[in-house]
Amino acid sequence: MRVAVIDIGSPKQNNIGWAIVGRKGACGTDLDKCVESLARALEAGPLALGFEAPMFVPMREEPKSLTKARRGEGKRAFSAGAGAAVLVTATVVVPYVLRRLKKAVPDATATLDWRDWPGDRAGPKQMLLFEAFVTNQNGNKDNRHVEDAKLAAEEIYSKLKEKEEN
Repeated sequence: MRVAVIDIGSPKQNNIGWAIVGRKGACGTDLDKCVESLARALEAGPLALGFEAPMFVPMREEPKSLTKARRGEGKRAFSAGAGAAVLVTATVVVPYVLRRLKKAVPDATATLDWRDWPGDRAGPKQMLLFEAFVTNQNGNKDNRHVEDAKLAAEEIYSKLKEKEEN
C-alpha cells in the first residue's frame, strides 16, 4: 500500500507539492510527474490519495453558522483566507488529477469510505480518496508544500497501518 497527498496550490506559481510514502516513495512539485507516479503506484498495488484542500463544505440551516469551521478544524474555518483560496483552486486541480489518472489507469476503482477500505489487502488499481489536512509551521519555505504533503501522507499511512493491525 502506498499513500499519496497533494498539497493543493497553483501549479503556475509553483506552490504545489506532492508526496507518496510506502514502497518506492516519491515527491515533487510537478503535477504531471505526480500523476505519472500515482499511476505507477496504482498499477502496482492499492493507493490512498489525499488532497490537502477542503473537499466538502457543510450545509447548515442557521445563517450565522454557514461559514464557521467544520468539526475538527478548530477556529480556522474552511471559508477563511487560505482555506477559501485552496477550496477554489482544488475545484480545478483535483478533477485534472483524477481525469489524468483515470486515463492512465482506466480500470482503477475508488472509494471514499476509509472504514471499509482493505488497505494492504486491497489489490492493484484500488484507491481510497480522502481530504488531508496539515500545516507545517516550521518547514523550509521553499519546500513547504512538498514537506506538508509528506507529513500528511506519513500520518495517514501510519493510521491506515494501525487500523489494519486492529
